[in-house]
Amino acid sequence: MDDINLPKHIVDRIEARWCARRPSTTKRREIVDRQLEQLRARRNNVRRYRWLLSTKLNDLERNFIERRLSEESSAIENLVAEIPLLVRQQPLLDAGIEPEGASP
Repeated sequence: MDDINLPKHIVDRIEARWCARRPSTTKRREIVDRQLEQLRARRNNVRRYRWLLSTKLNDLERNFIERRLSEESSAIENLVAEIPLLVRQQPLLDAGIEPEGASP
């Protein structure tokens, strides 16, 4: 198969079609950067909600913040599932996201 010689215009068309099917590296990087930005925002919200829970709140406020904390935690899990594996291995550990079952 390595000895097949195709005209340049055919090779160019094949490469163009191949590249069109896969997002460019720049596009993938932008997507991952956006996902990491969303993850950082959610992480900051979780920290803020945990801090608020350590303050004096009435039952209504506490229930609202606990619900928001649960929603943010679920959103973090969904975002983590969408981030490609190579990106997930180290940076999330540095981001301060605790594994399930860990105490705050």
